[in-house]
Amino acid sequence: MKRWMGWVLIAGLLAACDKKAEAPSASMPPSSEARGSARQAHKGEPHEHAAPHGGWVESTSRGHLELVASRDGSYRVYLLDDGLKVRPVEGASGSIKVAKGGYPDVVLTPAGDHLAGQGPAHTAEHLAMVVTIVQGGKPETVRFNAHLEAQGHGSTPPSGMKEHDHTPLQGGTVVMSGEMHLEVLSLRSGEVRVWVTDAFRKPVSISAMKGTVEASGQRVPLAPEQGGQFLVAKLPPSDQERETTVHLPMPGDPEYFITFLLTPKDARAEEASKPSPAPAPAKADAVQEVTITVAGGYEPSQIQLKKGVPVRLRFVRKDTAGCSEELVIPDFGVRKTLLALSETVVELTPDKTGTFPFTCGMGMLKGQLVVN
Repeated sequence: MKRWMGWVLIAGLLAACDKKAEAPSASMPPSSEARGSARQAHKGEPHEHAAPHGGWVESTSRGHLELVASRDGSYRVYLLDDGLKVRPVEGASGSIKVAKGGYPDVVLTPAGDHLAGQGPAHTAEHLAMVVTIVQGGKPETVRFNAHLEAQGHGSTPPSGMKEHDHTPLQGGTVVMSGEMHLEVLSLRSGEVRVWVTDAFRKPVSISAMKGTVEASGQRVPLAPEQGGQFLVAKLPPSDQERETTVHLPMPGDPEYFITFLLTPKDARAEEASKPSPAPAPAKADAVQEVTITVAGGYEPSQIQLKKGVPVRLRFVRKDTAGCSEELVIPDFGVRKTLLALSETVVELTPDKTGTFPFTCGMGMLKGQLVVN
């Protein structure tokens, strides 16, 4: 009986050992299939980003990027994997674009386990920045809302407009200064109106704001109108487009100014009622030519094209905002600087059908090429 009980005990132990051997070991690396599933889950589901180096972390196609930015203008960028472990930076380079007029692009180079760069010091606490890292010929681009202060960068967008939406609310032209927006409208009466809003286009107090507007050799004061809804300056009346510069001290940039080519929006009724001429049909060997105005956005923002017919896009940039200085059409390999207050021509031949986006270098201004 004792011998029989002993054999039963041994058999039970052997069975338990077999089951334990079949269970996945915590130390064993996951299969490629499991890794793929985990990566897809990581991309598809919202998840918290603990910052290993005290900065701000955002997801990319290759894992994460962590940005550490200081008020003194110093920048560090860490390349992180899906598990927020530091990736090697060998062979990597990069740049940072700061949404602040006149602020130069910051070049990033390897420095130990991260990339580092230095730019001018900041006085603003809140700035939008776009970080681009290229390693092995593969780019990673991420937009950060960097709050250069102790409480971090997280914020929940309120209901209404999305953050940094450049849709004109008053029929004018929208530009950015740090986290703030200015919408500028020119009238035939000579009035120039400026609305100031926050990152989500909500009005901010303008009671203490004063500046100037300059055009046609004249410089006039810019101050809040009686109702306190916008700032107003009075230039001589004009029907014509003219170069106009708005000087307005902004949070973090006391010497802020922006220049536009402004056309009065309240055109004569008979002019406004004229229908836009229909585009001429393109011949088989003709060039499709479209003029696009760049002024806080793209107009038109959707362009209809024919496959296989050469295209000449004339981008007329009517402002000096840093956000609009670069054009990117990724599906056709286009990345080009748009000269301020000037025309830049982009030529390409669409070899495929579909809808293809074009944006500014920071991804805030958006348009589409629709190829049929």
